[in-house]
Amino acid sequence: MKNENIKKQLIKGLLIAGISLLTLTACTKTDEPTDMAAEPTEVVARPINVNAARVEKGTIDSSIQVGGTVSSGNAVAIIGEANGTLRNFNLKVGDEVVEDQVIGQIDPSRPGMEYKMKDVKAPITGTIINVSTEEGSMSSPSVPLAYVEDLKDLNIKANIIEKYIPLVKIGEPVEIVFDAYPSRIFDGIVSDKNPTVNSQTRSLGITIEFEDPNNEVLPGMYANNRIITNIINDTLLIPATSVFARENQFYVYVITNNRIRKTPIEKGLETYESVQVLSGLAEGDIIVNTKSSLLEEGATINIKNKGAF
Repeated sequence: MKNENIKKQLIKGLLIAGISLLTLTACTKTDEPTDMAAEPTEVVARPINVNAARVEKGTIDSSIQVGGTVSSGNAVAIIGEANGTLRNFNLKVGDEVVEDQVIGQIDPSRPGMEYKMKDVKAPITGTIINVSTEEGSMSSPSVPLAYVEDLKDLNIKANIIEKYIPLVKIGEPVEIVFDAYPSRIFDGIVSDKNPTVNSQTRSLGITIEFEDPNNEVLPGMYANNRIITNIINDTLLIPATSVFARENQFYVYVITNNRIRKTPIEKGLETYESVQVLSGLAEGDIIVNTKSSLLEEGATINIKNKGAF
């Protein structure tokens, strides 16, 4: 009987312990949802800040840049037509003379004999660039007295490399900037081309005439010449910085309602600043003008320069 009582007490204790454990577990439950039961949250990407540009019509040209040197017609020597003493000769470098102007005389007289003096005349209208004698010196027809040059009849001598020869034609316009006047552009044209190519430099000599109404340009000045070989007016243009390329395909990002669309284009002429668009865009389209690796189809953007176009 004693053993049975002990058994009953053990069973009763185990039942009480089990009930307590179940009660404790139930009390520790919460109503908080688990990670598995959580509602999905949409991640919203931040807009990409970009500059934009408008597709517009304008003028674009292609050109060749060459250097050159200002030159005048060949200097002409002033010659005395007789042997004798130079009289009434007061020329200085920089003096202006006109054709047939008497600029001195030669006295051919010898001791005991008197001859009529011979006039010395300017052969052309121009500027005295060199004087090699002076009043009272002996003159001889074989020795020039001075040199005169027409400094108003200036041109530029330049050379173009062989591969550009077919592109440069007589009459093509030229924009000229001289080192002496870096902020100004002088207008010119290609007026002549040499008949042969220099076999040593593989270049062709050309002559450029230019306008200089105030006679500010001097022989020997260096000229930067932009020869315009092609001009296209009233064509669609976009900034060169707005064009992207991949595997020989060119495209831009068109902006619509602050979202971008990758749009292929066909290019025409291009310069450092602008690109001609032959197809893919229309006048008035707004495109991204910022290089960024974040750009992709459908991305949301924020235009930073809305007031600039």
